[in-house]
Amino acid sequence: MSARSYDPVRKLDASDRVAGFNCGQPELDQYLQRFALGNQKANSANTYVACCAGDVVGFYSLAVGSVVPSAATSRVIKGLPQHPVPVMLLARLAVDHTHQGAGLGRALLKDALIRTARAADIAGIRALLAHSKDEEVRNWYLQWEFEPSATDPLHLYLLMKDLKAMVSNAA
Repeated sequence: MSARSYDPVRKLDASDRVAGFNCGQPELDQYLQRFALGNQKANSANTYVACCAGDVVGFYSLAVGSVVPSAATSRVIKGLPQHPVPVMLLARLAVDHTHQGAGLGRALLKDALIRTARAADIAGIRALLAHSKDEEVRNWYLQWEFEPSATDPLHLYLLMKDLKAMVSNAA
């Protein structure tokens, strides 16, 4: 990351300043500003934020889910029965435009990997699934060893054993 000082990543709360967040993707801005806290209160997705000088400057959201085997990669379904595959969904990840290019996205992804690895120690999670919005985002995830889905190249999987190896190597 840059010389900027970021607070540790933590769960979003009602007092967080999100109104000025602008990542360049209006739907992601609106999600954070209008829906993230409500989804968290409804236990449908948890949002984690990075703050700088009291403002939210980056966030990601996690939710649990499952996918049909035909939508997963061959590595994800290898050795499993033909039942829905449990996944952690990295639903959104965004960095305010004034903080892009400073390594904050990488730091947020690392935090998401660590939280997912911890959750996988409690409940069955076969992989982390990320939905990329476009080719640029897809290519960013591919550099982190995510693999494209057989049915949608913008849906990317990171097998739990690979995720845990990345987390332990980064420690």
